[in-house]
Amino acid sequence: MIHPDPDSLIALALDTLPEAQRKNLMAHIRRCSSCRETYRRHLEALAHLAQSQEPLPVPVEWEQELKERLRTSAPASLPSRFRAQRRAFLLVLGGALLGLVALWAYPKYQDILAWRRFMALSSQPGARLMPLVDPAGYQTGWALRTADGGVVLYLKKPPPPGRVYQAWWIQGEGRKSLGTTPGRMLEVGVPLPEGSWLGVSVEPPGGSPSPTTPSVG
Repeated sequence: MIHPDPDSLIALALDTLPEAQRKNLMAHIRRCSSCRETYRRHLEALAHLAQSQEPLPVPVEWEQELKERLRTSAPASLPSRFRAQRRAFLLVLGGALLGLVALWAYPKYQDILAWRRFMALSSQPGARLMPLVDPAGYQTGWALRTADGGVVLYLKKPPPPGRVYQAWWIQGEGRKSLGTTPGRMLEVGVPLPEGSWLGVSVEPPGGSPSPTTPSVG
């Protein structure tokens, strides 16, 4: 079997390939276990990068370039005091705009990574996909069971602001917590027996000892 260029697997994880090339590469991944594993590792690395939530420092050369452009674009007729004030204002404004863009874009980036991760797991051999439904019968997401008994939950909508999703293993009248997530996807860390019943509730950050809201899935 001819394997693709390793860089193309990275580009696939970053979703930067043309559509035709992406489809061909995904078809190869379904047939090739080694490339599928490499692709999975790339997705995990991206997900870990997103979940770390550490602010990325602005490269020094970017700041220097911005200052240089502001300096060279300032009209010579303006007094130096006004040019300095304008440069300071533009730098502050630029920083504020970058912060606003990051606040909006970061959750979207996390959602994209989570969905790619979920789809990658669902394409593995032996994986089974089932709907998550609320008590009223509306589908709220999907539950994925992997070949080794692992369970991954993906909700259509993120939890409300300031809240998390918490997964529960339903055991008779009892409920055992399976973890929380501030996003749409939750991977259960331990294999569960065949036929296990699960539920998802909306809880405060850190989770609750038992569900405090009706099940959403």
